[in-house]
Amino acid sequence: MEISSELFQQQRHPRSGTANPERMRMAFWEWMIRGGEDISRIRADPKFGGFSSYHAREVFKASPSKEDGPVWTFSRYGATRTQLPDGRMLCVGGEHEDFYDPDFCIYNDVVVFTSEVEIYGYPAEVFPPTDFHTATLVQNQLFVIGSLGYQNARHIGETPVYIVDLSDYRISKMHTSGEAPGWIHDHGADFGPNGVITVRGGQIVHEQNGRQVFQRNFDDYSLNVRSAEWRRLTNRNWHQFNVRQQDGKLFVLERQPEIEALLPDGAKVLGKSSFDPEFTRIDVGGIAIALTVGIRDIEIIVEADLTETALSEIAGRVRAKAEGAIHRPCILERIRN
Repeated sequence: MEISSELFQQQRHPRSGTANPERMRMAFWEWMIRGGEDISRIRADPKFGGFSSYHAREVFKASPSKEDGPVWTFSRYGATRTQLPDGRMLCVGGEHEDFYDPDFCIYNDVVVFTSEVEIYGYPAEVFPPTDFHTATLVQNQLFVIGSLGYQNARHIGETPVYIVDLSDYRISKMHTSGEAPGWIHDHGADFGPNGVITVRGGQIVHEQNGRQVFQRNFDDYSLNVRSAEWRRLTNRNWHQFNVRQQDGKLFVLERQPEIEALLPDGAKVLGKSSFDPEFTRIDVGGIAIALTVGIRDIEIIVEADLTETALSEIAGRVRAKAEGAIHRPCILERIRN
């Protein structure tokens, strides 16, 4: 497939559909998806993303520019790929790069692989840009739950649920009731024989002191696909604190402490957390704590329901160790739901 510079200029930008769904017949987009490979190669590799925006810019000599907008790509994070019993594979949404990149974009499309490539677009009010969701197959429907999404498009406290009809790819929003997890993303979901989808893990976005903060999801929730009712299955009463550097710098390179340097005196390492494998669980005086060092924050999860005084004392000991490890003042922030 040959793509001319003129066609690139015509089809280079992401765009929403005008119908539910609209079959997007874009030769440049299909060229980007294929990445020089045939369909069988793409279907066999769940990580395959075709050509990146950077590659397209190199080929067509298009310099990156925020004003010029992103170049459409299938190379994405936070997308889902679902293999159907009839052989079709459905890919939903996802994002390319981070917000600071000129090609940053969160997509609201469905890409279907059969013997060919089919791309379906939707109006944003029907299906908003969606990433880090789950896609759960239930008979002839795909339940798309959660999203990170664009910051100004998040509805804090709501859990987005969309249903893709696999007969025609039409998308509808499920209006739910009950106790939902909130604006959740990066979680897991499983469909059980009792007709419910169980959601575990991930992160939930909250409003705190006028800004959005991320809290680990400690509990399990179920969504009844027939009644559209959410139920909270657990109530662990765990608590999260974040340690940040006072000067706003990142925990990278010389400022990235090892977990061992953060352990309060007398603490013992228990191993990796069953809640999330990227956390290290430790024992502090008989209380289980989970720690991880991120780019911006050191996350502390206290796996117990203690008084505010006891919680602050334990988290404060980790903050003090962090300051000693990086030789910089740090701030302790309590994350509340």
